[in-house]
Amino acid sequence: MLLRLTARHTSRTARNAGARSLASKGTGEITPAQKVGLSDELERRASERWTELAAEHRKIPADDAVRRKRLIYRSKQRGWLEVDLLLGSWASENVASLSKEDCDAYEHILNCETIDIFNFITGKDPVPPRLDTPVMKRLQDYCASAPLGTDPEGYATAKADANLT
Repeated sequence: MLLRLTARHTSRTARNAGARSLASKGTGEITPAQKVGLSDELERRASERWTELAAEHRKIPADDAVRRKRLIYRSKQRGWLEVDLLLGSWASENVASLSKEDCDAYEHILNCETIDIFNFITGKDPVPPRLDTPVMKRLQDYCASAPLGTDPEGYATAKADANLT
């Protein structure tokens, strides 16, 4: 037992002495890299790699499939259940077949406030000229067809089908 304690103390003392010698080279403070025994070269390489990985992680893919998935997600996650159901179900059925220009038009619609979108697609408010596109007309026609039903049971079924219960 005493032998084990002495070995631990010797190991700890040697580690601390090495850290003190590293600290004496610079400002007197021990850097995190010195604590784990990284040389200046390894620390520099690790820092460069970290910066590279962080930049790669933050890149937003620009391919078409990712954009369409993002449009569908944004349609389903508006924060207002009725709009989530209307836009989400429409987007799931239609976004895959939209042209690039139609995707642009749909994205302009999604950039509006949720209450405004609801009022535009239900016909409660007039559609502004910048949003008066064939995509908006398709959305209005879809909304007018009562895809959520006209009774509470139909609405509950639409919620369950969209996994929003």
